[in-house]
Amino acid sequence: MITTILQFFGGFLLWMCNFFHSYALSLIVFTLLTRLVLFPLTLRGKRSMMQMNALNAEVQKLQKQYGKDKDRLNEETQKLYEREGVNPMGGCLWSLLPLPILMALYYIIRRPLLYMMALTEDQVTAAIEAVQALGYDLGSSAYQEIHAASLMQNSEVMSAVQAAVGDGADKLQAINFNMLGIDLAQTPTLKFWENFETLGVWCSVGLFLIPFVVTALNFGYTKLSQKTNAINGQQAQANDSANASMKMMNYLMPLMYLWFGFIMPAGMCVYMAFSAIFSALQELICARMLRKDFAKMEAERQQRELEAKEAEKQKKAEIAARRAAQEEEAKKNRGKKRPKKAKKGVKDQPTQFSRVGVRSYARGRAYDPNRYPVTPYRDPADVLDEQQLEAEYAKRGHKLEQAEPEPADTAPEALTAEAAVEVPQVEAPDTPAEAAETEPAKSADELFAEIQQDAAAPRDEKPES
Repeated sequence: MITTILQFFGGFLLWMCNFFHSYALSLIVFTLLTRLVLFPLTLRGKRSMMQMNALNAEVQKLQKQYGKDKDRLNEETQKLYEREGVNPMGGCLWSLLPLPILMALYYIIRRPLLYMMALTEDQVTAAIEAVQALGYDLGSSAYQEIHAASLMQNSEVMSAVQAAVGDGADKLQAINFNMLGIDLAQTPTLKFWENFETLGVWCSVGLFLIPFVVTALNFGYTKLSQKTNAINGQQAQANDSANASMKMMNYLMPLMYLWFGFIMPAGMCVYMAFSAIFSALQELICARMLRKDFAKMEAERQQRELEAKEAEKQKKAEIAARRAAQEEEAKKNRGKKRPKKAKKGVKDQPTQFSRVGVRSYARGRAYDPNRYPVTPYRDPADVLDEQQLEAEYAKRGHKLEQAEPEPADTAPEALTAEAAVEVPQVEAPDTPAEAAETEPAKSADELFAEIQQDAAAPRDEKPES
C-alpha cells in the first residue's frame, strides 16, 4: 500500500522532471503545490492559535484560582475551551503536517528507480550491479539508487542498465540533477575539500553551504511565525510561557534541518529551503487575512475583561453595603436590653373530672368520663318488657329536665396556693332531706343504664323506685 502511494507521487515528480527538464525546478514546483494544498489547514490552525491567545487571560485566572489542584485546573480549562469552541491542539497540529510529506519525499528522492521509474526490487538490484560493473563507486548502500540515476545521463551507463533490467528498460529515464552547477544527487559533507577532484570546487563548496542556508531560512520562518501568532506583545509572552514545549520545538526544528542537510542528498535540502520560503509567505498572507479577526477578538477580549471587573466591583459593593447595614443594626441594639422570653403557660385548664383532691391532673389533662359511653351487657336470649321500660324511663326522665349538669368543657378557676394546701372538710348531712338535696344529679346515660338493669331483673320482683 505504501509503495503504491509513493510510486504515485514519484511518478508525478518524474512527469514534472520531463516537463521542466530540471530536477531542481520540479522539486520547487512540487513544494509549492504541497503548500497550496495545505493552505486551508494552515489558515484554520492560525485561527485556532488566535483564539487560544484571546483566551489566555481567562486561562491565567483559572491557573491562579486552581493552581494547586491540577485535576480541577485541567477540568475547568477544558470546559472553557468547549464553551468557546476552541480546539487546543488545532494551533499546533497544522505545523506537524509537513513532516509526513518530508518523510515520503525523502524515500522518493533516495530511491528514484523504485518509486519514480516503478522498477521492481530485482530490476533495481540488477541496475545497480550493472553500474558498479562499469567501475563506478556508488558510495553507501542508502543512496546507491540516486547515484546510479545521476550517472544514467551517460549513454554508456544507460545502455548497460537497460540491458540489465530487461522488461523494465522502457521505464528508464535520464534525470538532470544539476542546479547552478551543483549535483543534487550528492550528499553534503563537512570535509568538502576532499571532493575537489571528483566533484569540482564549486560543487563541493555549494553542497557544503546548502545545509546552512536551509537552517537560516527555517530559523527566519520560525521568528516570523512567532510574531504573526501573537496578537500583542503581552499575549505573545504569556503564550510562550504557557506553551514551553511549542517554543522549544520552534528552536529545535532549524537545528534538525542542519543535521538533515549533512546526511541526506542535496535534493532534500532544496525542498526544505523552498518549503521555509513558501511557509513564510503563507504566514504573511494568513496574518493579512485574519487581521480583522484579530481586531474583533481583541475587542471582545477587552469587553469581557471590563464586564468581569464591573461584576467584581459590584459584588464587592454589595458585600460592603451588607456589612455596613449589619454594623448599623448592631449599634442600635447595643444599648437595649433583650426582652425576656415569656414563660410557657398552661395550654388548657383541667376539667372537673381530671382533678382528684388537690391533684389537678390526676386523671389526665382532658379527661372526660362520658366520651366513650359503656353499654351494659345484656343476654340476647332475655326478653325485655318494652312497656315497663318506657314507663320507668318516663317516670325518671323528669330528673334530666331538673338537673342542669355543668358543661364538660368549662374549666373551673385554677386553685390558689392556699386552696392547694387547705382541703375543705365536708360535713355529713343531719337529715335525709338534706342528704337528698346534696345528692348529685345523675346523667342521662347513668339513668338509662339503671333502667336497663331494672328491666333485666326477675319479673316477680318490683323495681326499686
